[in-house]
Amino acid sequence: MSFSLILKDEFKGFYKSKVMIFLWIGLPALAFLLHFFLSDLYSSLSMLTALLVSNIGGLLAAVMLTVNIINEKDTRVYDLFLIRPLKRWHLMLSKFLAVFICVSIACLLAIILGIAVDFFQSSIPIDIILQNLVDPLIMTFSVIAISSAVGILFGVISPSILVGVVLVIFVGNYISTIPSIIPLAFEFDNPATIVFAIGVIFTIVLMSLAIVVFKRKEF
Repeated sequence: MSFSLILKDEFKGFYKSKVMIFLWIGLPALAFLLHFFLSDLYSSLSMLTALLVSNIGGLLAAVMLTVNIINEKDTRVYDLFLIRPLKRWHLMLSKFLAVFICVSIACLLAIILGIAVDFFQSSIPIDIILQNLVDPLIMTFSVIAISSAVGILFGVISPSILVGVVLVIFVGNYISTIPSIIPLAFEFDNPATIVFAIGVIFTIVLMSLAIVVFKRKEF
């Protein structure tokens, strides 16, 4: 089975899930509703949406991956996969890409809605709105990427769904916010670049660790 077929199969599984339906429909609606209650604090819906999706989207990405992997371990799905001429790291990478892309699309849909509302409700030019969203978007995608990698790792090492979800909530959240905290702590001149670089490094390290552990597991 080729990597492209595995990735396609993972896409089908995740984008049809109830969690993704909530992200694609419920997340923009939630951001739109919160805008009216928090308009005094966040005058820009697009900024509020970017902040919201970076937290909710990243957390749900990690939880989805952790639960999915643990369920597949418990139902001995990997017994069937691993007797075929299939590389183990293809399984983990395909899950990461499927969830990262699906959640990123959902977040973009929510942010695009916010941009549209800001454009029609205010006199701010669209180029200024987009310029102000560059840093939040980089942070959002960094959080989603790291959270997805965290979800893969905790799914591989956790003995049960409860343990995996607890690790995601209490440990994964802290790990995913590190890229946005470091530039603030050290006052870098170009924080967006630092956030992007740290996000890439963290994602690669976490995914590499998850793949190494998964390769050593016996099924």
